[in-house]
Amino acid sequence: MNSLNLNLLLQPYEKLSLSAFDNMKLIRALLSEQGESCHCFELPRIKEGCESRNGYFVNWQNNWIDCGWTNDYSAHIKFVTAPSLQAIKVAREVAVPILTIQQISFMCMEYSHFDHC
Repeated sequence: MNSLNLNLLLQPYEKLSLSAFDNMKLIRALLSEQGESCHCFELPRIKEGCESRNGYFVNWQNNWIDCGWTNDYSAHIKFVTAPSLQAIKVAREVAVPILTIQQISFMCMEYSHFDHC
């Protein structure tokens, strides 16, 4: 499986705007369903200007996926280049539960309901 296949797996969810942490749960669940493993991290990210804030990232087969700022409740998933070695050295691995596809569906329904309230 490569990043193109992950894009296909993510396609049904592309219109959703989940929190950054829930984006990690979604990616981890989709990969787990395919028998793949990944690592989830919180690491510094440079915001426009020079402000540094932390973001959530998934590393899967040397593909880095930006899930959004750690406090983002409405983030989009993007494939990005690998972070600097300095950023990786200070990264904190994040324990992300592996949800079933059914649990992901419920999570997405909750977001859709919240979005319309």
